[in-house]
Order: sequence, then C-alpha cells, then structure tokens
Amino acid sequence: MRMLWPPFIPDSRANQLKKYAYTSDPGTENMWLWLCGPQEVAKQVDLLGKCTPLTVTGESKAQWTHLYHLTRGDESTLTSLCQILKSTLCLTTKPNLDFAIAFDWYKLVEGDDPMKWPNTASGALVSQSKYNAPRAVKAKARNELVDKYVQTINAHPLYRDCVSIVTVPGHRADGNSFGEQLAAAVATRCQKTLVRTASPGGARPEAKGGTAEIADGHFTVSGARGDVLILDDVYRSGTTMNSVAGAAKRGGATRVFGLAAVRTRRN
Repeated sequence: MRMLWPPFIPDSRANQLKKYAYTSDPGTENMWLWLCGPQEVAKQVDLLGKCTPLTVTGESKAQWTHLYHLTRGDESTLTSLCQILKSTLCLTTKPNLDFAIAFDWYKLVEGDDPMKWPNTASGALVSQSKYNAPRAVKAKARNELVDKYVQTINAHPLYRDCVSIVTVPGHRADGNSFGEQLAAAVATRCQKTLVRTASPGGARPEAKGGTAEIADGHFTVSGARGDVLILDDVYRSGTTMNSVAGAAKRGGATRVFGLAAVRTRRN
C-alpha cells in the first residue's frame, strides 16, 4: 500500500506558508481561500476575522491543510497577509503570544559545523547592526533593518492596526538594549506609541545562556491597550517575548503579537 504524505509537515520551531489559492462560485459573492501551511498561519487568518474556517475533505486533503469561506471583496486583505506569510517565518510560540513572525532564520545550514554556518541576509543585518562593524556599515545595516520592520508592519493587516509597540528589555535591564533601540526607532517611523517594558526583577542571564522560564512579575508593562506588537531583534526559545506578552496582558492589552528580525536554529 502506497503511503500518502500530508501536504505540509511542520517544523517545531518555525514555518512558512507553502502556497495559497482562491476559488469562487460564479455569479455569487462566495469565495474560498485554500492554504497549505502550518497552524500558525491559520491562526493569523482566524485573528483577522475576514473569513469562516471550514474543513478540508476528500481529495483536497492531499494538497491543502486549511479552507476558508469569504465574501468577494475581502480577498485583498487576506492576500496581503498570505504574501507576507509566504516570505517570512511563522514562529511556534508560548501561550501568552497570540502569534509571532520573523523575517528569516539567523543562519543558513551549510555544512556540518554550525559555527561556520553563514548568516542569512536578515541575520547579516542584525550582526552588522549589533556587533563589531565599521560605523558606516553599522549605521547602514541598522537603517535597512528598521526599514524591513516598517515595511512588514505597514503590510501586515494585524500589525498595522496595533496602536502600540512594546519593548523587550535586554538582560542588563538598563533600558538601552539593541532590541529596545530598534523598537523605539520603528515606533517613531510607524507613528505608534512606544510602551517600554520595565524590569523590576532586575538583570537576568543572557538568553544565549539557556532557556529557563522567567518568573511572573519579572517584567511589567503599563499603558498597553487593545492589540499591541512586541518587537525584538532575535527570537531564540521565545521565553522572554512570552514573558513580556504576559506582562502586557496583565497590564491591559487584549491581544499581543510578536515580530523579530531572525529566529535562531537552536532552541
């Protein structure tokens, strides 16, 4: 008996939308959106509230993972979302985050030695912006990185409607981490309110050192209302962003979305 593989096999860390398509009922306003991708993609379509989920049945199960009914005219917003999710990573997240995406992986898998793996284009921008690079190179990379955040936020229909951008404190808890600087620059460019996350719990070990859970109360967020966007540079295990998301919801946020430049291959 021939084994039938599912149309999409997810990675436990991050995934992209493989493909999408529309069908329609001639002479009516009825349309259907077909997706082949992970649950993290479907979650964003659900949150958008522009269509109704249905069950994929029959032979279609060999090609598609999710099906939605929509009314003609709503497809432009859904198309904008799907186009973004085909070219970015939908991250697997912890419970406090409603969803999160990253532009790309930090590294390309080339060869057997992870220490020699080259950076992706987005990884190179983070590395050049953050670490030892000539001043002109660092400034150029930082500006390009901010541009990518702004373009993604303006194109993503859920990010676009967020009123606030919430910061992720660095491990030193001094309010001046690279991720916090990025969040401030992006908030200014997108004309969104910057909400700074406080760290009454003080400094913590660098994220590179492990994935231990962060206790409730380590972070506090005041002034977050409605849907908010947490912005950071690197997503590793998701522990820190999840803790900030929990603080944002305790502080009054309704839904919390995440956006990072890159996702590490480990964790």
